[in-house]
Amino acid sequence: MDFFEVGDKTSLICSDPSTTDLAKKTLRELGFKYHTAEAPELAIDRIRYTQYDIIIIHENFAGGSLRSNAVLNYLAPLPMALRRNSFVCLVGPSLKTLDAMQAFAHSVHLVMNPADMPNLTAILKKGLAEFEGLYRAYKDTLAAAGER
Repeated sequence: MDFFEVGDKTSLICSDPSTTDLAKKTLRELGFKYHTAEAPELAIDRIRYTQYDIIIIHENFAGGSLRSNAVLNYLAPLPMALRRNSFVCLVGPSLKTLDAMQAFAHSVHLVMNPADMPNLTAILKKGLAEFEGLYRAYKDTLAAAGER
């Protein structure tokens, strides 16, 4: 587990071991430090106390299903003041990589099929660039108004 310092790019991985290993490697390449969670309760506690820049969640995390995924169910109703600071990537076999409608339906920024995990670096770069572009003007306006 990495220790975070002010200014670090941070991430949380909530996934099965094979996805976690590739996600760790990719996040390191992209300059992110990471935490992992083995159980939904641990993931939710970490999200409560740490503002993560990226959260990667497997749809079947800890033996759950997409519908019963405790981490997704915790994130979905959070106020936008908290959510707009974290890029959420959902990985699962029922998902089609980069499908914007599926991402919207699951209240995440990016969806990805595990078959595309070898392309995780490129997919995350694309998703993060879109995320930053979407919120850049909004965050700049908040900063100018002294609210951030």
